[in-house]
Amino acid sequence: MSTNEPSTVKEKTIDNSALNIFIKQLNEKVTNSENIEAVKESLDEVINFPHQIKFNNMGLILTWIGAILFGCGYVYFKFQQYRPQFDTPDFVILGICFVTFLTALGFISSRKEKIKKLSTLFRNETLKHLYRLEDCDKSFLAEADNKYADFQRGNHSRAVEWGKDIDFNSPTGLLRASIIHHHYVDKRVETYTDSKGKTKTRTVYDHYHREGVIFPPINKTNCLVISTIRTSNRWGDSYMPASKEFERLFYVQADSEFTAAKFLEPSVVIACEEAAKQIDKLTIEFAQDGSLLINQNNANLLNPAMDFDITEPEKFKHELLNDTSLYTVNRIFGFVSQIIQHTAPSHKLNKE
Repeated sequence: MSTNEPSTVKEKTIDNSALNIFIKQLNEKVTNSENIEAVKESLDEVINFPHQIKFNNMGLILTWIGAILFGCGYVYFKFQQYRPQFDTPDFVILGICFVTFLTALGFISSRKEKIKKLSTLFRNETLKHLYRLEDCDKSFLAEADNKYADFQRGNHSRAVEWGKDIDFNSPTGLLRASIIHHHYVDKRVETYTDSKGKTKTRTVYDHYHREGVIFPPINKTNCLVISTIRTSNRWGDSYMPASKEFERLFYVQADSEFTAAKFLEPSVVIACEEAAKQIDKLTIEFAQDGSLLINQNNANLLNPAMDFDITEPEKFKHELLNDTSLYTVNRIFGFVSQIIQHTAPSHKLNKE
């Protein structure tokens, strides 16, 4: 007589010592990886690791709780005496409890940070290879600082702090674009009332961060700013197409009405309106040399939130390689692709 026994998948165990060694090996292997295949290989090693990618903190948690309970119990015991008095030995005992509490908490936090840093390392190395991310030249950043009206925000200070060159597969071929981080500070004086009811003033510094993408010239447009928030007045003329929705969303300035009207054909107006609904505080700016800046308020373009981390390696690998999470960057790329399709001379000729 035969019996069919259900097959069971053996759950992986937790081994803190083995995991510590494995994390160290992964950090050394993945840091400055040469290609995406090296990252994939390391991800497969994580998937096949015989233990869970998590630490067993039960001993530390019990130590943490024990230190709290013992310390509270000791204080309670002292206050039950007729004349409670804390001497040097009492403070030593309470100090040991406090140090034990902090040590256990520190070890737990350190272990969580190891997992977080490893997940971030895998994400950064994956994005580096998928998009060929490289640091921008300092001269490029210095030039960009003064080229665009949108970068002139901040009455106290302003700077394009960093940039990363990135691949952009446009309808006309592969282009190298640049993701940039702009930090500006507004200084203001505010009036307040102190605890004694006196009116005083103080200086406040408001810090703001915007990130965007700079593209090389994609058409013949230049000297044009279209923004959902006001920018410094760089070009003298304003213009508004015959769309109430566009008028509600955007401010427009250009070196001439002809420049703005030529770019803002009906299909482009619709694309801009849709982009403004998806991209926060959108600015579309063509500089004098024709380069294009798409700037917005999401200051984590290259550090997107992810649904999974290294503790769920199979799902993490799938998200990294198939559902790449540069969500806002890809929206910007999609919008610029639409602009190219509607305005690039070579594309227009192909369509005709």
